Amino acid sequence: MVVELIAFTLVGLAIGVGAAVLLADLFPAPKIVTILTGLCSALLLGGIAHTAFGAGHPVETVACAAIGSGLLVSVLARPDKRSTHHPRHA
Repeated sequence: MVVELIAFTLVGLAIGVGAAVLLADLFPAPKIVTILTGLCSALLLGGIAHTAFGAGHPVETVACAAIGSGLLVSVLARPDKRSTHHPRHA
């Protein structure tokens, strides 16, 4: 379980930092909010997946943590608040 927790942490940080840095124009919230959302959601959903699948399924639990973290971080995205907003031509 300790190795899975480390994997959940790394996955959550990677998703949170990736969203905050690479897609900064989509996330107007402070970067720390995006990063912590990625981290906390990966830990929470990884723990839930570990409980659901049981011990011995590290690939599945890490995959669930990554997918769930990505989904929950995407809730913070605000494409309507982009700093490089270009109006669409009709």
